[in-house]
Amino acid sequence: MLEVNEVLQLKEEYVLYKLEVEEGMYWLFNIENGDTFKLNETSYCMLSLFNKNRSIGEIEKCILEKYPDIESDNVLRDFEKLITNMKEQNIFHERR
Repeated sequence: MLEVNEVLQLKEEYVLYKLEVEEGMYWLFNIENGDTFKLNETSYCMLSLFNKNRSIGEIEKCILEKYPDIESDNVLRDFEKLITNMKEQNIFHERR
């Protein structure tokens, strides 16, 4: 389970990118070593919320407001999977 008071941000070397085409293409780039992660629209949206000094709990609320038609348990489960995966990839740093 995620710590709702934890404040995470993408490390400075990571940049989100959205290519405007028919169905959109979403990426997370490491500008230092060239690593790329292809994202879906939802993952892109979720990661873009980490650009301010928000806690995980605050971001969860934003996500639930953005996706009101999807069962909240499913949305939060997907969010937790994404954050866990990104932490394992060492993409975040914790803000104090």
